[in-house]
Amino acid sequence: MKEKESDDMNVEDLLEQMICERIETLLNGRSNEAILEERRLNVRMADFFEQLDKEWKADMEQSWTDWIIRSAEDNRYLYLAGVKDGVRIFKKISGDWCE
Repeated sequence: MKEKESDDMNVEDLLEQMICERIETLLNGRSNEAILEERRLNVRMADFFEQLDKEWKADMEQSWTDWIIRSAEDNRYLYLAGVKDGVRIFKKISGDWCE
């Protein structure tokens, strides 16, 4: 039974890696303008953090990290929901052909 659980975890890990890589590919395929705007924001945020005292900086960095993690979870959820919607639509369109 342990071997089956291990295999399942490997499959889950592989699927998670595939989802993360696909999301990264999609984000990297954005327009040059969107990518440049993100870089500008990162520079502004880095400048902002440098102006903070040590305590505020640590608090803000932790809050920023929490927000980034939450955003990544939201992006993953939305990606998977979109895939599921696409499958449902495909099944409705294809009807009996798919079964």
